[in-house]
Amino acid sequence: MEFDVEEVTAYLHQHIPVTRAMQFNVLPVSDGSLKLSAKLAPNLNHQETAFGGSIASLGILAGWTLIHLKLRVDQQNYKIVIQKSEIEFLRPIEADFTAECPLPDESVWSSFHDSLQRKRRGRIALESTVKVNGQTAAVINGTFVAKLL
Repeated sequence: MEFDVEEVTAYLHQHIPVTRAMQFNVLPVSDGSLKLSAKLAPNLNHQETAFGGSIASLGILAGWTLIHLKLRVDQQNYKIVIQKSEIEFLRPIEADFTAECPLPDESVWSSFHDSLQRKRRGRIALESTVKVNGQTAAVINGTFVAKLL
């Protein structure tokens, strides 16, 4: 999956404005995962660690962005939403952080994509990890729904 990280970051900042305020940025795909980054400063809580809502948002957005990028090659209009999410916080985040969402297995993606084309709606479960200094700080499991417009 190839894309221009600056173009995709600009797209997110324009269409999901909170991503600009939270200083979320798209990183190049590596190790088979889509990656996003966030600065700690705009995402602080009263304990001087990353706010849980920011952590959850970055993890969910990693999955959403992965789906968005994989579907845009179809050159069709889709609406993608998070239907359900669950997060486990494992450690406080005291520095800039990243979220990684692995590319789904081809069979999982094909099933989702086929449903989307046949029924105009598809559902896919993705797992993202949020890391700080290379250590997993949170795990987010999300179910996303895409609808062909």
